Amino acid sequence: MEKDEKKQGTPEIDKTILEINEQREREKEEKFINLIIEIIVSATLREYYEKSNKIPTVQPTRTK
Repeated sequence: MEKDEKKQGTPEIDKTILEINEQREREKEEKFINLIIEIIVSATLREYYEKSNKIPTVQPTRTK
């Protein structure tokens, strides 16, 4: 009888495990996408900053 009880509970446990695994995969995908976005934004800002530093500054003239 104990084996029958274990077999009946197994599909529910398997379903729960499957749902947990799917949730973990969704979380991993979301974290990965956020990481990619962060890398792209960081690279874009770095490139913008580097280009903005190349703008020549006005040299003051000596008037004495």
